[in-house]
Amino acid sequence: MNWGEIQIESLKKMYLNNDNITVSQLENLKADKRYKTYLFAMPQACNEGIRKILSVKPNVKSYSLKYKEDINKYDLKKVIPKFKQLYDIVYNGNVVPSYHIEGDNILVIDNWKNIDENFTIYYESFHDLIKTDTNANTAIDLDRELVTLLPLYIAGELYKDDDIQQSTIWINEFENALTEVKQSMNTIISNPNMITTVYGVDW
Repeated sequence: MNWGEIQIESLKKMYLNNDNITVSQLENLKADKRYKTYLFAMPQACNEGIRKILSVKPNVKSYSLKYKEDINKYDLKKVIPKFKQLYDIVYNGNVVPSYHIEGDNILVIDNWKNIDENFTIYYESFHDLIKTDTNANTAIDLDRELVTLLPLYIAGELYKDDDIQQSTIWINEFENALTEVKQSMNTIISNPNMITTVYGVDW
C-alpha cells in the first residue's frame, strides 16, 4: 500500500461515497472543500501512526560492511543510511576479527585481515517522514499487515471533531491490532524452539 492508497482508504472511512474515489483523483480532491482539510492534515497523522507502529515492531534491516584499508573505526550513523539503533553483528568468514562498540554507534574492528570477508550489520532504521509534497506512489516501508492499519489511525485522529465516538472506535481498532502484533512477537521470543540464534555481539 502506497501513500496515495493510504490517503484514499482514510477518506473512505470518513466519507461513505456512492462514487468510488481513486488515487488518480487526489489532486482534484485536494481542491474540494469537503476533503482538502483532511488531506492536508494526513501527513502528520500518518507519521504519528508510523511512529506508534515502529515502537511495537521496529524496522530492522541489514547492511554489508566491507573491508576498508587503514580503517578500524566505523561510525555506523555515517556509514549506514537511516541508521537509528544497532541490533546485531555477524561476521561472514572463518576467523572472526576482534571488535567492540564504542558508545551507541562506533564499531571498532581490530585485525581485520581478510578483505574478501565482511560484517553484516543488523540495525533499526529511521522511516522517511511523510510530507505534504510526498509523491502518491511512495511506498511505506512497513510490513503489509502493519501498513494497512494506518488508515484506521489517520481517520481516527482526523475525525475527532466530527464524530468522537466513531473516531474512538477506529483508534481502538488500531491499538488492538498493535497489541495483537506485540503479543505474537512476545510468543516467538518466549518460545526458543520457534527461533534459531545465528549471531551475537559481545559488548
